[in-house]
Amino acid sequence: MIDKGYPPEFDIDQDDNKYFAEAFPDADSPAELYRQVYKYTDCGAYLSMTIEYMEVSGTCFDDYHEQIVQKTLHCDELRHLGTWKAMDERGQLVVSFTVGSIVEGVDEGTDNIEVEARRPDEEPSKYRSRFYAALKEVEDQAESIWNDTHGCESCAAYWTDQGLDIDDSGGLVPVYKYCPDCNGTGIAI
Repeated sequence: MIDKGYPPEFDIDQDDNKYFAEAFPDADSPAELYRQVYKYTDCGAYLSMTIEYMEVSGTCFDDYHEQIVQKTLHCDELRHLGTWKAMDERGQLVVSFTVGSIVEGVDEGTDNIEVEARRPDEEPSKYRSRFYAALKEVEDQAESIWNDTHGCESCAAYWTDQGLDIDDSGGLVPVYKYCPDCNGTGIAI
């Protein structure tokens, strides 16, 4: 048995990626799933995927060796995998997806949230729900980072009155929680 990095009670026999094709019916490939994740999130989230496959070295006559390998591919690299079916044909199985985001303008990122392989008896729709819950958490973190670093002009005036030198902050103005103009939500300036 291969150590898949999660508790034994989550161990499943997975011999294809049909489960993920059913979990994400609008994405015929990991690359399409990434495109949707990036395009349809406010934060432009990224997607990484860990796959597992058998690597064979040597020949049947000399130094033959089989080894199970895990590899993580990120964002645009996912296009090299092709469709879920093409992955099945090559024996490449999904182990997990990881989502996260980098908040532009501050070069700060959210947590990387891993959504491990399906659990025993878990329907594809439940997996999809777990995946989208992780994506929602990334969006919430990105919004919080944005709001913590991007105040409106009234926020800037408040912090200047409090002695914060905005010119030394690299143009990032913290949001004033009680700002009368943006109500503490922040507006990029």
